[in-house]
This record gives sequence, structure tokens and C-alpha cells, in this order.
Amino acid sequence: MVMRRLVLLLAGLLPSLSTAALELDRYRIDIAARPGHAALWLHNADAQGWQGQARLYRWQQSQDGEQLVEATDMAVSPARLDIAPGQGQRLRVVRLDASPREVFQAYRLVLSPNPGSALSSPRISLPVFVFAGDGPAPPPRLWVSASTEGDAVMLHNDGDGPARLAELTFIGADGQAHLIWPGLAGYVLPHQTRRWALPARPDRYVGGRFQARLQDQAATLLPYAAAQIAATTEGGL
Repeated sequence: MVMRRLVLLLAGLLPSLSTAALELDRYRIDIAARPGHAALWLHNADAQGWQGQARLYRWQQSQDGEQLVEATDMAVSPARLDIAPGQGQRLRVVRLDASPREVFQAYRLVLSPNPGSALSSPRISLPVFVFAGDGPAPPPRLWVSASTEGDAVMLHNDGDGPARLAELTFIGADGQAHLIWPGLAGYVLPHQTRRWALPARPDRYVGGRFQARLQDQAATLLPYAAAQIAATTEGGL
């Protein structure tokens, strides 16, 4: 199984340049109504043991930020981890509510090293998505509007599935591509709007378009609506 090195820090939910001793076999966990659980494999690639804890938090978004609240309807086992050098550990994430009332629920699984141990490994956070149906995750429907508050972009997800953005790029009016965020830019949860601050540009992103890789697919232009149109559109608010 190909192991992917995941280094998403809880605070920013963005890629870190730190080297994580703990390797994970995926960057997100999807759980359908049946079987209602999923497994995650961890591997300690360091020369010293990794001791820490696994916790689940309900993940909510607002226009300008993220909020994590300790989950009571999900469980992770084992919650305490002690992984010897070169060894692996299987984590199970289980939904406790047999009949969820919501079609979609978002969580974050946080792996925190104990104080004084695994000093080279940061705290790791990865998304956990729970769907009421039995099939694959529903697709997102992402579109962009300009922000009226300076150099920023409003990202709207009208779909029923989470949108994962990578390699967010601005295509200027002259057709030149300017990479804004290499690698993972972040997520927009279903039926949410996020405001993302952008690096300052002389043209303030006027007259161009944005493109990104969605769900690890090829780069695509994001549908755009002018700010005054977006303000009267119910979708994504």
C-alpha cells in the first residue's frame, strides 16, 4: 500500500514544510451509511517511538474561519497510540449514530504527540466525511465571486459534497497564469461560503479568472459571478 506523508497542521489546515515522522495511507476518510466505519493505517518512519492521542472533532465552517467541537457521535479506536519505530498501527473510525439526521457531516481526526515525545512530528489533522447514502461521496459545485473587501476571493460550494482545492491559480487578463497556493489550498464544505485572503496584486485580481485542481482532478477554470450578482444569489449562503 502506498503511504502518503500527510502534514496538515490543525491551525491552518494547509500543507506544512515540517517533516512528519508519522505516515498515513490517505489524506481523508469517507464513511458511508453502510458499513458506517472506516480504517486508517499509520506508520512510524522515525527512529524513535511515537506516543500520542487520536481525537475526533465536529468540523464547521463560517465565511472567515473554522470551528472544531469535540465529537460525541463518532469514536476512534485506539484513542491512545504507542507506535514503535518502523511499526504500523490501524485506527478505526466508527459512527455511533445508526440513523444520522443529516445528509452530510464533517469531522477532523487530530493526531497529537504527547509532550516531550516525537519532537520532530507536528500535530496532524485530516478530514473525516460522513454521508447518509451508500454510494460514493456526492460531488461539490464550486463557484467564485469577487470580494468587496480588497484582495480576497469568495468561494461558494452549492453542492452536497466537500470541495478540495489544490494549486489555486489566477489567470490574469493578459492570459498569464500566477500560482497562488502550491499544493493543497483547502476545503469548502457543502453549502458553505469561504472568504480567502489573497496576496496583493496591482490589478487586485480584476479582469481575470481563477483555476484549481478539484478532488485531485486536472486543473479547471472555476465558474465566476460578479460580486453584485453573488450578493443576491441564495446558493452557497
